[in-house]
Amino acid sequence: MGYDGKLVNSHTPNHYNTKSYFQAFEIVTCREISDYEGGTIIQEVKTAEEFLNADEMAIDQPFYRVFGVYKQEYYKTRKALGDFYNVTDASVFIEEITGVPVHIYSY
Repeated sequence: MGYDGKLVNSHTPNHYNTKSYFQAFEIVTCREISDYEGGTIIQEVKTAEEFLNADEMAIDQPFYRVFGVYKQEYYKTRKALGDFYNVTDASVFIEEITGVPVHIYSY
């Protein structure tokens, strides 16, 4: 796919699995950055501006977190399901769960 190391976003509906608690799955670009206390934090980046700002403080290459988005009637909003350094691995993970193709949006 050629998206590794770039800003990537994806939203894949989970229409076919009506018994699932998840209505959709997302791939969100994340960066590990240094905090002011000497530790690190994980920052989600969704815009080109956020990506470039985080690039200056990032410890490593971007990685891609897969979230399950809960249905509206559930008491939670979403749950992190896995982290991937390769976008293809993240999209295949979602395709294996949903059975539908994942469309990647990159900037």
